[in-house]
Amino acid sequence: MGQGAPVELVLLWHFHQPDYRSPREGGSELPWVRLHASKDYLAMARHLERHPGVRAVCNFTPILIDQLEDAARGAPDRLFDRIARPVGSLAPEERSELAGRLRFAPPWSFERWPWFAALARRAASGARAEWSDAELLSLECHFLLAWLDPMFHGEGEAAAALAAGAELAEAHRDALLALHSRIWAQVLPAYRALAACGQIELTASPYTHPILPLVIDVRTALRSRPSAPLPDEPFAAPEDAAAHVRRALDRHAQVFGAPPRGLWPSEGSVSPEAAEIVARAGVAWMASDEGVLWRSLPHGERSRATLHRPWRLATPAGEIALLFRDHELSDRIGFVYQRWDPVQAADDFVVRVKRIGEEHGGDAPPLVSVILDGENCWEHYADDGGPFLEALYGRLESESGVRMVTPGHALEGRDMARLETLHSGSWIDADFRIWIGHAEKNRAWDLIARTRRAMVSAGSDRERHPEAWRALDSAEGSDWFWWFGDDHETADRAIFDRLFREHLQTACERAASIPPGELRVPITRVGRGVGSSEPLGYLEPVIDGRETSFYEWHEAGKLEAGAGGSMHRGAARARRLHFGFDPEWLYLRIDLEGAPPEAIEIEFLAPRAGRVHIPLAKSGAIEWRDASGRVTLAGARAAAEEIVEAALPRRALGLDPDLELGLVVHLIEGGHTVESLPADDALRSRLPGTEFPAQHWSV
Repeated sequence: MGQGAPVELVLLWHFHQPDYRSPREGGSELPWVRLHASKDYLAMARHLERHPGVRAVCNFTPILIDQLEDAARGAPDRLFDRIARPVGSLAPEERSELAGRLRFAPPWSFERWPWFAALARRAASGARAEWSDAELLSLECHFLLAWLDPMFHGEGEAAAALAAGAELAEAHRDALLALHSRIWAQVLPAYRALAACGQIELTASPYTHPILPLVIDVRTALRSRPSAPLPDEPFAAPEDAAAHVRRALDRHAQVFGAPPRGLWPSEGSVSPEAAEIVARAGVAWMASDEGVLWRSLPHGERSRATLHRPWRLATPAGEIALLFRDHELSDRIGFVYQRWDPVQAADDFVVRVKRIGEEHGGDAPPLVSVILDGENCWEHYADDGGPFLEALYGRLESESGVRMVTPGHALEGRDMARLETLHSGSWIDADFRIWIGHAEKNRAWDLIARTRRAMVSAGSDRERHPEAWRALDSAEGSDWFWWFGDDHETADRAIFDRLFREHLQTACERAASIPPGELRVPITRVGRGVGSSEPLGYLEPVIDGRETSFYEWHEAGKLEAGAGGSMHRGAARARRLHFGFDPEWLYLRIDLEGAPPEAIEIEFLAPRAGRVHIPLAKSGAIEWRDASGRVTLAGARAAAEEIVEAALPRRALGLDPDLELGLVVHLIEGGHTVESLPADDALRSRLPGTEFPAQHWSV
C-alpha cells in the first residue's frame, strides 16, 4: 500500500457481567452490573455521542441485558437495598458487612477524595463494626459518587452531595441512589439510538457467556494443550452450545430490533465445531484473537499482513467471516495507557495504527481489529478514562489516514482469503487453561456433567422445563471458571462458588430431579491467600542485582504478579515482588522475565504521595518526585542484573514505624509505564514498629 495508505479500524467494546442473581433469593447478590452501568456503560455511549464521526462496535451479552433491565425496573439488589435503609436501623454485623463492601471503589476516586480513601482504609483494617452514623453515611455517599463516571458529577444530585462536604445527610444519599437508578434506565436506549443512526454496530455473545468449544466437548482443550488434565466426567453438549447462540440472537433482536450480524464468542473462544454452530444460526461474522490465527496458519504464512485482513472459513453449515484482534493494540488500551498523558496515549495509538498502513502490502486497505473489555480497565485511568477517550475519539475523528468502520459494512463485497483450518483456542494464550485443567475448574465441570445427566435421566428437556435448562445455561457461563483455581483473585470467591452451585441445584429442582449431594459442598479451597504475604523479620540483603544467598530475602514479604483481578493481561515481565525492612531502610526486589526495563518507579500512595525514580539502563540519581519537585535520595541504591534490588531510606521517605505503607511498582520504557505490580491495586502493609523483631523472632 505504501506511505500514507488508509487503514480501516474496527474498534469493538465488549460489555459483560455474569449472572449475579440468586435463583434462591431472587435478587442480585453482587452489585457489579449496576455499578458498571453508572460508571461505564452509559458514559461510553455519551462519549460516542460527542464524536459522531467515530464508528464502533458495542457487544452486549444477553445475560447482562437481562440484569440491566432488572436494575431499571428496581429488582432487588443486596448492596443497594442495604444502602437505601436508614443508617441508624443497621445492626452491627450489617454495618460491618456494608463498610467492607463500600471500601471497593475505583483507584482514581481515592486519589480525588482523600477522606474517602481514609474511610476505605479503615473499612479494610478489620475494625469494621465501630462506625458512627455520620461516618457510615459519608462512606455510602462517597461510594455512590465514586461509582459515577465523573461526567455525571455535574448532575444536580451529585453536585449537591459534593457541595455538602461534612454536612452529608440521608437526603443526599437517597438522591444519589435516584441518580444511579435514572442512569441504569438510560443505558439500553442510548445504544439503541446510536445503532439507529448507524454510528455503531451492535453485536452479541452466547447467552450466558459460555466457552462454546468446551460446552461442545471438554476434550477440545487437548487440541491446544495435549497434556491438560481433564475433568473426571466426560461432558459434551453441542446442543447446549447451539441453544446459547440461538437464545442470544433472539434476545438481542427483542431488545435492539434485529438480530446481530456479528458475534464475539465468549473470551474469543473458537473451534471448528463452534464456528459451524454460529454459521448455522445465520451469523455473518465472528472474531477471535491473533494467537488463534497464528496457530491456524502454516509458519510461512504468519505475518502482520495476514492479521490485518478478514478471513472466510467454510463450515458444514456454510461460510462465516472471521476477524482477529490485534493483541498489542488492544492491550495498549487495556493495560498500558492507564498512566500516560491522555493526548500522548491517543497520539501513540494513532501513530501505531497508521504505521500498519505504511507497512501493509496488497491492494485492499488493512483492516485492523481492536477488541477489548469496555468496562474494567477504566478504573485505572484518570477520571475513569474520560480524558483518554475524548483524546482518542477526537484524534481518530480528524485523522484522514484512519477510517473507522463497522464489520457489517466493511465486509460487504470484500474479497477474503480462505482459512483452511481454524485452531481451537481463546484470546488468552490461544488455549483454554483459564477455564479448565485446574482441580477446582475440573470439579466444576464434573458438577455440570452430573447435574445435566440427572436432568436428562429425569426425562427433562428444554421444551418441558425451560427454566431448569436456563439455570443450567447460567452455570455453563465462563465466569465461574475464571474465579476457580489460582489464575485470578477476588474477595467474592465464596459468593461465586455458592451462586454456581445454586444454579445447578435450581436446574435439578425445576427438572423434577434430585440435586446431587455434592452441590452442597464448596468447590474452592477455604482459607486461601491472595497471592501475597507479610515480612517475617528484618532483612539484610546485598544490593547487587543477584540472589547472593537463599536466605537473603527469605524473611521478606512477597506479592505474586498473578494475583490479579477481573482483567487478564497474559504474560507479565514482573513475576514477583519481595519487600521488607530494617530500622533504616525499605528493601525491594523484583523478579523479572527477561532484561530489566530502562527504569522503575515506586509510586507511594501512603504514608505520603510521590514517586521514587530509579534509573537502570544508564547511570543517574535515585530521586523522590512529587508535586513540589525532585530531590535526590541520599544513600539510596539499586542494582539490576538477574533481579532488581533497591534500598530506600525510610526517614527521607517519611516511612515511620507503625504507619500504613501503600505502593505500586511501575516498569518504565520510553518514559512511560509499560507494566505495574500489582496490576489492579496497591501493595499494602504496616511499617514495622519497635516490637517487630521480638514479635517475629524464631529459632
